Amino acid sequence: MLNDVVAMLKQQPDLSKIRKVSLGEYASVYKGVLESEQGKKKKIIRVIQDIRHYHAIKREKDLLTYLNQFPEFSRFNEIRKVGFYYLQLFDYAGRRTLTKQVKKKGTLSSKKTKILLTSMVSSLKKIHKLTFVHGAIRPDNILMGKTSSILIEWSHAIPALSSFDSEMITGDLRYCPPERLNGILDEKSDIYSLGCTLYFALTGKHIYLLKKSEENVRQLWAHAHHTIRKLNRLPIFWRYLIIWMTQKQPEKRPNLKELKIWIKDEIVPDWVRKESTVVESSFPEDPLSQLADEHYLYPIFKQALHYETTGDLENAFNLYENGAFRGYSRAENNLGLMYENGRPVRKSYAMAANMYEQAYRKGNPFSAYNLARLFEKGLGMPVNLEQALKLYKFSALRGHLKAQYALGLMYQKGMGTKQNLGQAEYWFCLAAHYGHKPSKLALKNM
Repeated sequence: MLNDVVAMLKQQPDLSKIRKVSLGEYASVYKGVLESEQGKKKKIIRVIQDIRHYHAIKREKDLLTYLNQFPEFSRFNEIRKVGFYYLQLFDYAGRRTLTKQVKKKGTLSSKKTKILLTSMVSSLKKIHKLTFVHGAIRPDNILMGKTSSILIEWSHAIPALSSFDSEMITGDLRYCPPERLNGILDEKSDIYSLGCTLYFALTGKHIYLLKKSEENVRQLWAHAHHTIRKLNRLPIFWRYLIIWMTQKQPEKRPNLKELKIWIKDEIVPDWVRKESTVVESSFPEDPLSQLADEHYLYPIFKQALHYETTGDLENAFNLYENGAFRGYSRAENNLGLMYENGRPVRKSYAMAANMYEQAYRKGNPFSAYNLARLFEKGLGMPVNLEQALKLYKFSALRGHLKAQYALGLMYQKGMGTKQNLGQAEYWFCLAAHYGHKPSKLALKNM
């Protein structure tokens, strides 16, 4: 994959001197020189390697374009599609990440940490005003400068509301706010992650001493239950601030206005100073089951999946119903499948469609696909090919391979729309590239 990406970049006629910066499963980052009529300029080139989720890529592009009007952000130049890659070009900032800065130069002084906090508050004010959250504040995603710091990596930025996007928990979760366990991600979630990041800046350690290699479920347990390790490492005024910012209950954390006041006078509420902290750093034998017993939605859903996989459909149904009752879209979708299949309950297309509809309204691409099937086949409702096409497209734009194939078939056959073989081929190609065998066969037959 690395060699393929480098070869692709070197084939761009206006790019040269390509050098790797970092690699990731979803996207990788390179340095390079862009040649244009204005001359040669150093650029940061972010290569998106997984382009299935077009909706997320477009949302990020629109957000980056909007942020160009503010000096706090790295300037976004353009996005271009090359085969099965998207290239994002940014002005070269020539700075280290906070992680590399601490590793090379040591921990930040109080003065430099306050500059970092000031920059982050200013940046988050612009984002939160749009009702967006960054969603991935951590040392790797902050570029350090002498007078300011820049928040980068916007692929996780989503609207601040409970949705399918906020339910999805993947990757390195060492800076993940505990409310994410209930599918919640909002402005206070960014405050929590920033508090954990400030601890790292001042100590060079993780706030709960978690390692990147730690199992995700243990990381989530730590955010829900652990207390700050080795508070004595922190200067007293930073100690109180970070305790305040990393409260387990979001409503107890400061807002951006209160953080701005703290930067000036370093005052925290009295209850923060009086709060007694008992060090908690242990892990249960089975963190996932324990979190499910504590009624967190994500562990309940994962436990339901396990029951369903092992054939215990009754317990799976009960847990899915628990999650669906509380508006968790992934549980709503899976409960809908049980009603559609008639296991372990009586078959009901009406109940299935209701569950799919509820989840679809929260942006769930799986439920959009399932609801589209009912409209296409007329299961429990009149056939409605136009609505099926709309729902397949919604799901396909969010990376669902089966929906991309189904959408390709509808364009190929002219179902719910005019026949469009070019669109059919596009969707078959996209799904086939990511291993969908029926799409590969459809392309071969075309």
